Amino acid sequence: MNLFVGSTNPVKTNAVIVAASETWPDCTVLGFETKSGVSDQPVSDEETRTGAQNRARAALEHGLKAANVSTEEAQNEQSPIHLGVGLEGGVVELADGMYSTVWVCVVDAQGIMTEANGARFKVPEKIANHIREGKEMGPIVAKLAGVEDVRSKQGMIGIITNGFVDRTEEYTGITKMALGLWYGREVAELL
Repeated sequence: MNLFVGSTNPVKTNAVIVAASETWPDCTVLGFETKSGVSDQPVSDEETRTGAQNRARAALEHGLKAANVSTEEAQNEQSPIHLGVGLEGGVVELADGMYSTVWVCVVDAQGIMTEANGARFKVPEKIANHIREGKEMGPIVAKLAGVEDVRSKQGMIGIITNGFVDRTEEYTGITKMALGLWYGREVAELL
């Protein structure tokens, strides 16, 4: 089992490792720099979801290339399983303010795609106002909190919960859900 992540951010790769480890303790997880194909700060569910899909497809492509495995070989039932995993964080405006959102997409060599969404929590208004002005969440939070590279560490959730929840934990549950939907896809088709 090979899981190719559409990012080298340790938060995202660690979320995949933790999410997969119980079911696939011997899986290999490799992160690749990929483009989301959306803005640096996605500002809707659709844009955030598209970013996750794009990262998953690109991760699978990069991973197969790195493993020297063609798509046709990867589609063979005797081949090890290769999955691309894309994780994308963004924001969405709801009636009572701006909320954080996370989309995770999993795609296999056959093109079967599963997705999960969650981690919704209200963005503090001071941060939301900066995002509405076109700024990106990570650098804003880092500057306001005085913490370098918050995206690769605890994330905004770690800052505003005073360490009660960190960004890896935030992403792990959604990643596990997306992987689980792929894992149970044949059962779901029978229902």
